[in-house]
Amino acid sequence: MDKLDCIGEPCPLPLMKVEKEIDQLQKGEELKIEVDHTCAMTNVPEWARKKGYKVESKEVSFGEWEITIAKTR
Repeated sequence: MDKLDCIGEPCPLPLMKVEKEIDQLQKGEELKIEVDHTCAMTNVPEWARKKGYKVESKEVSFGEWEITIAKTR
């Protein structure tokens, strides 16, 4: 599983990095993203769902989230 650390990065940087990274993954692979901005916590999963990817997210500590995107197509 690839990992992307976007802690401290404001929007739209996390989403831009995710788009670039997900293009390099093969179908069935996963990308884990760490974010600490609420806009990224909203925008990244929304973008991934619109692309048809499986998304899971959880708050790992106060104000920090982990988003896992499975490239399903």
